[in-house]
Amino acid sequence: MNWDFTCKDCGINTNKGKTNFYAVTEELWKKHGVGQGMLCLECFRKRLGRDFKKEDFPPCYLNYFDNPVVREIINPTEEEVKSLLLKLEK
Repeated sequence: MNWDFTCKDCGINTNKGKTNFYAVTEELWKKHGVGQGMLCLECFRKRLGRDFKKEDFPPCYLNYFDNPVVREIINPTEEEVKSLLLKLEK
C-alpha cells in the first residue's frame, strides 16, 4: 500500500521533518480530521479553531518523543514519561 503523506488542506509533504507526525484524540480526529488522509499540524489547528492543549494529544511515543512541537505543548511530567515507557515495554 502506498501512503499519501500530502496534507489535504495545504499540500505540503507531512513526511518531511518531525513536526507534522502527531496523534490527536480519536474524538478530535473524527470531528476535524480527514479520515485516512493527512493534515499538517498547522492545518489541523486551523480546523480546530483554537490553540492546542495537552488534552488534545493522547500519550504515545510519537507525541512524547518524536514531535518536538507536540512535546512542548504536552510538556509531559517525568511520571507521565515513565508511565508511557512502562506501557511500551509490555
